[in-house]
Amino acid sequence: MKKDRLFRKDRRKDRSENPLEAVKKQLEHIAREGGFKAALLTTEDGFAVADVESNLDSDALAALAGFVWQMNRTAVELTGFAAIDQMTMSGPSCDSVICQSFDIEGEPVVLIVIACLDNAYRDLTDRAVDGIRRIMS
Repeated sequence: MKKDRLFRKDRRKDRSENPLEAVKKQLEHIAREGGFKAALLTTEDGFAVADVESNLDSDALAALAGFVWQMNRTAVELTGFAAIDQMTMSGPSCDSVICQSFDIEGEPVVLIVIACLDNAYRDLTDRAVDGIRRIMS
């Protein structure tokens, strides 16, 4: 596995050795590529870890992500599903709140983005989760 890493070309151009700064750069990249109005990483308790500059209130979005994480856990218990990793809330406009839950070294976190559902957001959020896990692990 380590040998495989040595031969892979590093695709990141704008990098940082500081994990939180690197996560912020990852969020900025997906926000640009996906046209997201906001993107942030939060704890399960709804506290912002990293976010991108936005006209939206990051603290309020982080609190919402914490609430959605709890909703996710309840939904798993009620449905008997093995897991639910993403919840999307949409209104009459194409703007949607997308919360994707995942673990970093056993700690639950939530990636929350505000996006237009017309975009291929799931691929971007999945790539962001992979990038954040790689950075933080």
